[in-house]
Amino acid sequence: MKRIVFLIALIAISATSIRAQEPKAPKFDPQAFRQHMERALTQEACLTTEEANAVFPIYNEMREKQRALGEQIRTIKCATYADDKESQKAVMKIKELQIDLAETEESYYKKMCKAIPASKVLKMMLAEDKLHRRMIQGARKGHEHQKDHKWKRK
Repeated sequence: MKRIVFLIALIAISATSIRAQEPKAPKFDPQAFRQHMERALTQEACLTTEEANAVFPIYNEMREKQRALGEQIRTIKCATYADDKESQKAVMKIKELQIDLAETEESYYKKMCKAIPASKVLKMMLAEDKLHRRMIQGARKGHEHQKDHKWKRK
């Protein structure tokens, strides 16, 4: 009987120590992400220091406004509505905010095209898409150890 209790305790301790050794995901650092994004876009779009200094304040301001609008959209989507009338108002508000999002992006891209050549703005846009795809692929690879993960390719 003592051996069984000892064996169970040993297994429990082993399982706990194994879980404690699993690496924890690092906390997201928005400033570090912004710096990483700026370095990647500068390199991919072949921006000079002067061009980067001219365009990134505009780019970052655009992203802040987009984040704020996106947060409003997520808040509306996550709320609970009592009836169809309230739900319809929510749908219309989401559509208005999505239009604001598109208009914001358009106006800021026009500002960027005044600050640097449009060809480099386009390269920045393509580089950003490429970077986002790589980040998503990296996230998928991080989950490959899960057997039935919905993103896993067969």
